Amino acid sequence: MGSQPVQFSIPTVDLSTYLRDPEAEQANEIVSAIRDACITSGFFQITGHGISTELQDAVFKSAEVVFKLPVEEKIKLQSATDGRGYEVIGAQTLEVGMKADLNESYYVGPEVAVKESYRNFQYPNVWPSTDLISESEFKEPVLEYREQMCALANILMRCLAKGLGLDQHFFDGFCKDPIANVRLLHYPPQPNLDDPKQLGAGAHTDFGAITLLMQDDMGGLQVRKQDTAEWIDVKPNRDAYVVNIGDMMQKWTKGEYNSNVHRVINRSGKERYSVPFFFDGNLDYVLRPLDGSEDVEYTVEEFMKERFQKAYGTK
Repeated sequence: MGSQPVQFSIPTVDLSTYLRDPEAEQANEIVSAIRDACITSGFFQITGHGISTELQDAVFKSAEVVFKLPVEEKIKLQSATDGRGYEVIGAQTLEVGMKADLNESYYVGPEVAVKESYRNFQYPNVWPSTDLISESEFKEPVLEYREQMCALANILMRCLAKGLGLDQHFFDGFCKDPIANVRLLHYPPQPNLDDPKQLGAGAHTDFGAITLLMQDDMGGLQVRKQDTAEWIDVKPNRDAYVVNIGDMMQKWTKGEYNSNVHRVINRSGKERYSVPFFFDGNLDYVLRPLDGSEDVEYTVEEFMKERFQKAYGTK
């Protein structure tokens, strides 16, 4: 008899055993659970990840502080390039036919040296004046958080490699000097809770390899179940990260890992904060279908440029 098909689920996986000993039998069970999620829903949650509550709280506080600045000050923090600094409410409409997404955001990437021109996706960060927000309130915790999230993403990429039957270090070159950005998100209370065309973030998939989401207790994240088109709530868990597969990983694995459609509904009547971390790999890394079925290759930079151009007509 063949094995039973894996059912759609968004499991919560305790990563602590894997962190202690990636070769332990229980670690293999963790890899298997993650694989099952990746090939069905494309989503899972992780606990036991090693990111301190103190740092998480500091980053949420950073988000609150920056979004509570006067509008005229926030506007000054917009960048001339995409993917850095402040983005106003309604800047994106992720789902065709819906109203502009009801959120504002702030993007932070790696620190880069000041120069005359910058490569795609390697733009300088935009920081509030220390007269408005001290570095200890914003810049320092967010950069420290980004560094720790890169390390956690590296570990998850090793789990994903093992789940594909590859050596756990298969993705290490991809993970070196990655394009990896923190996005602070603030969803204000929705004025009309009964408006079906108003979403916090419209239905979409993520472009890159994997996303790790830290969310508050408000809830609102929903994942689409492919066979029924039903929207499944991802219950918030302050101890957990929601991890999802992105388009790059889906294409790289020839669809074995699933980049699934998701959205945010904020009809609680309250503010919602979340902090996605987008891990998209080394710009120069050459992506080839892992099963060797196609004689085609492209770099991470080429893939990301194409996805941004299709979505926004930019980059």
